[in-house]
Amino acid sequence: MLPLISTFATFRLLFANQGVLANPESIPPTSQSCPNNSHLHPLNHKRSCPPLVDDETAILTNSWYPWSIPPTCFDPKKQKSKRSEAKASKLCTFTTLDTWAGTPLSIITTPETAADAASFIHSPYISWLENDRGGVPFKPTHYPKNPFKIEKLSNKGYGVVATEHIKKNTLLMSQLPVMLQLLESAEQNDKWETRDVLRLLQQAGNQLPKEQQREVMRLAVQGKGYVVDDIMKTNTFDVTLGVLEGSTGRMGWGSHSGLYPEIAVKYRMTDLNSCFTRYSPSTLIMEIVAYKDISPGEELSISYAPLNILSTDRSELLKWWGFTCTCALCQNPTAIKKSDKQRNRIQALLEEFDTPSKLTEEKIAEIEELVREEGMEGQMGDLYNIVGNVYAQKGEIKRAKEYGTKGVVWLKRYAGADSERTHMAKGFVKRLEDFERGARDWRP
Repeated sequence: MLPLISTFATFRLLFANQGVLANPESIPPTSQSCPNNSHLHPLNHKRSCPPLVDDETAILTNSWYPWSIPPTCFDPKKQKSKRSEAKASKLCTFTTLDTWAGTPLSIITTPETAADAASFIHSPYISWLENDRGGVPFKPTHYPKNPFKIEKLSNKGYGVVATEHIKKNTLLMSQLPVMLQLLESAEQNDKWETRDVLRLLQQAGNQLPKEQQREVMRLAVQGKGYVVDDIMKTNTFDVTLGVLEGSTGRMGWGSHSGLYPEIAVKYRMTDLNSCFTRYSPSTLIMEIVAYKDISPGEELSISYAPLNILSTDRSELLKWWGFTCTCALCQNPTAIKKSDKQRNRIQALLEEFDTPSKLTEEKIAEIEELVREEGMEGQMGDLYNIVGNVYAQKGEIKRAKEYGTKGVVWLKRYAGADSERTHMAKGFVKRLEDFERGARDWRP
């Protein structure tokens, strides 16, 4: 999900006094408490356990800490059958006017996920996180001296153009979201009433300060349905919030749509990207980073579709978002044919590796070269992890560790040091190291 530009019905603040905030101390964690968010802090003695809050607890206790405004919630749909899956949680709007970076944020999610996320929405351990990614600071501000400008482009509307030479891996922009929405609630499902989801979206926008409301008002719509819902579906990025997917066995609880207005307005989506996005689930920061060396006058863009899919699939995705890509690749039938052939070859080689005996250094080198030619270096870390796991299955632990370590390095750069993919890659390497020390039996 991603960007464009539009008008938006004026939000009306429902709470005149947004400074009200009940603020008791966080509950100290115990072995029985906050099983979901206790893993979010690297230091045990500094872990906190924000309380689970919903509309009922706010009334009963007269406290909605750590949120700035009492949450508004709706119950799930009534279960049609006793054999239905476990009852869905409430869906609520939570708003804080002061995240760790001093910015406001409204979230449409469940009370459980809000409690999971509260500790790092308000107080992530920034110095530890920055150290883990090589000392690169999290700065929710512009690049110190913006090496780009916004200007009218021929037959393209407005875009961002480099004003000076930009080196590969330069951090160009970073921002916290102003709105987050549980992805399940944005899709057709049988958990919550559609009218209730739309009410919560309106509430989430209403509770933002006027400055952020105006930012949202500038974003594009496709003209489909309720305007706030349209803006979210047109301009957001898929992000993880709260529980990292797979970390507790509750797959999907972490999937949300994140609205980053400044990034959505400025960066055009194409298939031939000069920049990439990097998301930090521990801080909520979305970063724009130079994917390659960029020359003065070159447009800055990020990929709207996954890097590894074929041209027909990319075209269908872009149609769903309501536009046609005009990048150099998409306008060149010969180049498209060559690109699809190379991407099919990459997939064929990876499928061969399902049979470990077919893995060879020559085939790895071929994939590496094809990945570079296709501009898919952002997926090199995942490639190396696949290769490392295949070598481990073959019993070649030294080679497995070599490629697993490469995978961590590349994933830190492109996915982020605290992304789930990077955590999994680190876990793989650690299991190999434990095996080498004789501390454990090897399990692929």
